[in-house]
Amino acid sequence: MSRLNLIRSVYTRTILLLTLAVLIVFSVLGLVYYGIVSLEAVRLQNVRLLNSAQAISEVVSENLNAAGEVTNREIASYVNFTARSTGALIWVINHKHEIILYSNLPGYVIEKLERSGPGQYIIDGKYLVTRRTGTTGINQSGDFNGLFAESGARWLSAVWPIASATGFYRGEVHVHYQQNPSSLASFLMTGSLVASFLAAFGIALIFIGILSRNITRPIRLLSHAADRVSRGDLSVRVELPGSRSGTDDAAGKLVADDLTVLVRTMNTMIEKLENQERERKDFISSVSHDLRTPITSIGGFVSGMIDGTIPADRFMHYLGIVKQEVARLQMLVNTMFEGNLMTNDRTLNMSVFDINQVIKEDVIGLEALLSEKQLGVQTDFAADETGRLLVLGDREAINRVVYNILVNAIRFTPVDGVVALTTRYLGKSKEIEVIIEDSGMGIPESEYPYIFDRFYKIDKSRTSSGSGLGLYISRTILAAHGQRITVGRSDLGGARFAFTLAIP
Repeated sequence: MSRLNLIRSVYTRTILLLTLAVLIVFSVLGLVYYGIVSLEAVRLQNVRLLNSAQAISEVVSENLNAAGEVTNREIASYVNFTARSTGALIWVINHKHEIILYSNLPGYVIEKLERSGPGQYIIDGKYLVTRRTGTTGINQSGDFNGLFAESGARWLSAVWPIASATGFYRGEVHVHYQQNPSSLASFLMTGSLVASFLAAFGIALIFIGILSRNITRPIRLLSHAADRVSRGDLSVRVELPGSRSGTDDAAGKLVADDLTVLVRTMNTMIEKLENQERERKDFISSVSHDLRTPITSIGGFVSGMIDGTIPADRFMHYLGIVKQEVARLQMLVNTMFEGNLMTNDRTLNMSVFDINQVIKEDVIGLEALLSEKQLGVQTDFAADETGRLLVLGDREAINRVVYNILVNAIRFTPVDGVVALTTRYLGKSKEIEVIIEDSGMGIPESEYPYIFDRFYKIDKSRTSSGSGLGLYISRTILAAHGQRITVGRSDLGGARFAFTLAIP
């Protein structure tokens, strides 16, 4: 699958899943609403049926003689009118169990009744509810004790007793209402509900589209950036909506959700890759320059000896130069190896040693370079009562730090200049500070942020000697000790390097 299709599938899946979620929510709400409305409709219908039964009972009670006959024939019209208005079956039953008035009797009901005469029916006593229960009125739901079982429908029944002024039972009024078969589908097909559902669902789809785009847009940006990075473009950055440049500072002002963190992590990763690529190019450029000069010299001298350009009596002189260039190559390779070793988390061999003694040993080792440029050395060493300044660290590694900084100071100090070495306690903290200064031309302040980078040289033309690893190695060693190194301007006019060490 192509990257574009992948992006589209993520966007499509997001919309489909959110749409499905909305449909499920709407369906659940529809079912709940349907249940509530259905229950309320049944309750209201029961109330209407019971009220109708009570009203008919009161009218019939006033017009019912002792023989159980209705004396007012207009009551039949009233019963039929009530039946049409309610859509129910209405039966008026006297104390003899005779159905003396009715709006309708279904055939399957007539089959269960006894005939007392032409068009006259007697109802079984098991269907006389209020006489048996002694209540003033009752609602039932179902098939009314099997009377309407053959209809296959559910019935709502209301029964109200016909009583005399003294409260004597004189019969009862039945109102039976057949519930129409309904379903959620038919309920949802009502116009108002369908319109409301469609309007709400349309609004939900609009929000789903906006939400899906906001969710998948960072993913699309990440995919696009990853594609450009895979093609070698390390200048790309993922810019979140609302940010100015996609930087961490801009992204940090947005909501710190998972996608934002992912974008910022992606930008950081790309920046690291860009830095590594820049360092790789610097490394190639630095190594090319630093190796080319001695190799060219060695090749030229050896070729001259072979083809006779250099006479035999000068062989020893030029072999000495070749030896010197080989030593220079060896030192360069060792320095690069050490830089790689520091990067790979070299294990420190911690011990307690005298830092003043380490500095003195390095000065003695560099005496030839100091004498060559006729440099003066100023020292100001702090010491305890034994004349030593004990520190905790890897002696060999710290010796390398001092040596690297001291070599730089000698290299960039003019003839007859001064190199100053200082050690001192740092107030009440359990640290000491080592300061190495020179009277050279110093380091521009704009270079301070980069001076400790790997392969970095102030001289952009790379005509200066050195690998650009010395200060990088020094900072790496001190960082492994949990210490710090700084650069600044010396009162002598040149550079000032200061680093800290722990006191045991």
